[in-house]
Amino acid sequence: MKSADSAAIGYVRVSCVEQAQDGVSLDVQKDKLRAYCKLNRIRLIDIKSDEGISGGTLERPGLQSALRMLERGQAHVLVVAKLDRLTRSVKDLCGLVDRFFAKEPYHLLSVCGMVNTHTAAGRMMMLNLANYAQFERELIRERTLEAMQHLKAQGVPLGPAQFGYRYSQELDEHGRRKLVKVPEHLATLREMIALFDHGHSLAEVARILTERGMLSQSGCAWHPRTVALILAREGAYTPLKLPKREKVCDINVSAARARELNAQGYSLRQIADRLTKELHIPQRATAWHPATVRSLLRRPAGTVRKSAAEVARELRNQGASLRQIGRTLQEQGYTTMHGGRWHAATVMALLKPM
Repeated sequence: MKSADSAAIGYVRVSCVEQAQDGVSLDVQKDKLRAYCKLNRIRLIDIKSDEGISGGTLERPGLQSALRMLERGQAHVLVVAKLDRLTRSVKDLCGLVDRFFAKEPYHLLSVCGMVNTHTAAGRMMMLNLANYAQFERELIRERTLEAMQHLKAQGVPLGPAQFGYRYSQELDEHGRRKLVKVPEHLATLREMIALFDHGHSLAEVARILTERGMLSQSGCAWHPRTVALILAREGAYTPLKLPKREKVCDINVSAARARELNAQGYSLRQIADRLTKELHIPQRATAWHPATVRSLLRRPAGTVRKSAAEVARELRNQGASLRQIGRTLQEQGYTTMHGGRWHAATVMALLKPM
């Protein structure tokens, strides 16, 4: 690559909001890119940045803008300070290499780390660095989850303050910001509970509060879903939990249901829609269509078998093991949702209460 004739687009990123507000880390990365391009006679036309966004996703405005410049031919080189600033996912990195950097005229350059995507050794080095970056990201996630679980076990509130409270700048003995009451929010909360107790629906409560100027914590109009969550948290409302319906994976049961609907005068398209809504799972497809319903109606009518879940529960009540249940289901012609064989894990999922 003739560096003097190459137009490059730089990319910098910080994942921490505090770093983004501080700006120091971004400035350091930008200075490194400018110095590197000047030393290697690379024409740096712009630097795109993402602030406070994780490297675990490629859906970042700054990165997508830089990639569009490569696609349009405005630049042929992407320069990053470190490879983990581009991505911490090996899968995403391989996708970017296949899409842009495996062939001429595009190049990927990393200031810290010898990355050359046009040689086998360079690609190996790049993947090693990416593997380490992903390993580091997963370690950070594990430590964060452990810390959050520890705090939750101690009764420490996590996440944003619930409605009626806010975090103050005053710290407790553990160095955490204290929760303080917000009088106007507590007044809104009392009014919300009173309106609901007087028989108003969730939508009516949301509308009345908004009309009275008693807005949500973010200063926006109320939504029935938000009202429901707050009332449920206060014990004033119990959400209605609809029972989960069991998926029907038996073709004979689906055929019997199709014949029943056909006798009621439903069209092929209407039968297809009903079967899909009633969670009848077709073979080698995700939804029923008129053509598949027509073939379903042509199946010879016979005795409707029990569903796989019914057979599995009966065998389990008789003391059969998961492996024995799977073997029996296989022998009786039952298949899993994806048409495969039964294993202990798939039988266990079948036996879970809906």
